[in-house]
Amino acid sequence: MAFKRTFALILVLALTAAGALAAKDKAPKEDPEMLLAQMAQLSLKYQDYPQAVSAYHKLLESYPKSKMAKDYTYYLALAYERSNNFQTSAENYQKVVTDYKNAKSDIPGIDSLSLEGVGRCFNKNFKEYAAIINGQPMTKLELDAELEKVPSHYRTQFEGDAGRKRFLDQLIERQLLHAEAQKQGIINNPETFQRIKDTEQNLLIRGLYDQEVIQKAQPSDKEVKNYYKKNIKEYQTPEQVRASQILVDNYAQAQKIYQELKSKKGQPFDTLVAKYSTAPNARSNGSLGLINKDQKPAPEPALFKTAKGQYSKIIPTEPRYAVVKLEKKEGQKLHLSWIVIGSEDEAKKIIEEIKAAPESFSAIAGKISLDASKDKGGDLGLVNRDQVAPEVFKAASGLKAGKFTIKPVKYFAKYAIYRIDDKIKAGVRDFQQVQGQISGQLQKERQQALYDGLLKRLKEEAKIEYFIEVPEPAKMEDTPVEKQEPKGKLQKKAKPRK
Repeated sequence: MAFKRTFALILVLALTAAGALAAKDKAPKEDPEMLLAQMAQLSLKYQDYPQAVSAYHKLLESYPKSKMAKDYTYYLALAYERSNNFQTSAENYQKVVTDYKNAKSDIPGIDSLSLEGVGRCFNKNFKEYAAIINGQPMTKLELDAELEKVPSHYRTQFEGDAGRKRFLDQLIERQLLHAEAQKQGIINNPETFQRIKDTEQNLLIRGLYDQEVIQKAQPSDKEVKNYYKKNIKEYQTPEQVRASQILVDNYAQAQKIYQELKSKKGQPFDTLVAKYSTAPNARSNGSLGLINKDQKPAPEPALFKTAKGQYSKIIPTEPRYAVVKLEKKEGQKLHLSWIVIGSEDEAKKIIEEIKAAPESFSAIAGKISLDASKDKGGDLGLVNRDQVAPEVFKAASGLKAGKFTIKPVKYFAKYAIYRIDDKIKAGVRDFQQVQGQISGQLQKERQQALYDGLLKRLKEEAKIEYFIEVPEPAKMEDTPVEKQEPKGKLQKKAKPRK
């Protein structure tokens, strides 16, 4: 407390002297503005926020046209915020990005920082409280902001009113524990203090990296445009289509849907997607997104032959190979069993196994079949012509009861109808499409260069002495490599401070 009173007295004297010098408009040996700015920064650093507010107000009143006025306004807002005067703080943060919109600043990213400050102050000034802990209010907006920091895969446990209350209780518990730790002087525990210093070091290094690398690596719009012009060939694009699909499990259903799409009285595409499509994208109206003509695997050719706004013909998808067994015939229906395989070669191997042991058909189906009937040993029950692929029904109808196909039967597990939503000719992607990509690429390249440069500068400016044994690299002489031994010496290296 004695230190703080002494510091406050010194600051008051400095403010008075600086104000008098500014008023007389003389040129003293020391710049009064700089002196006052230094004292203001010290007030902020040592958490004497009322003095910091007073000092920055004095700077802005005495030097309204200073090139540092934008920075003074930002620090004034910061001092008000830390004094819990959130309304005035927000007003000054707002001035930074309005009154000083085009002014230069020594604070990297000052406009973004000020906008963030406006948001913080708004949350604090929001009068709907979630709780008041020992006289300190926590607003509902602050609670929401804290909840947003929780990783998404953990956040689900705090959904709903009960979840939010549970999260609030956790925040309150943390505040109470933190206050008690301060009260008991836990920071004076050597181990705790060291852990705090380690964490502080990591945070400061992260802050330095953000300021000297991340922010400075951001390329200007002009640089991004110049890169685009010089490397235009990189952004050539093939023909593209934007399409949607309806995917169903059998041809008969696909045919019915296709006829309805062609009919003037039929239901619209989006309705039929929701009603019939078995694809996961049915929830997004069957959207397939943007498809390139030269992508791998090759897209369905019909996508590029169909006109914009039109529907493709029925396209069979997902080829399968089946070993089909006829159990018996009942009128126009067939009782079938099958084993579904993904490749023809594999299907042929299965047929040879069944030939050697016909009674193993059901066991093999239950073990390897790709079809949902696997759990029933491949038994499809009684089916008519419309319930299975035409190729399968045709092959089975030519069998005798108890026999199976001696060649794999190729069929398609799915049938798709595509709607072409947009067609994009081959060409070059325009600048707006690739601006973010180029900016990210340039930024990444510069980050490494800036980081290396920062380390190099710091090492050159530092005085570093090594007192460890460092092995010298082995020299390539006539001696075989395996017989060479590294020579070690005590290295002492000192670089002068610049």
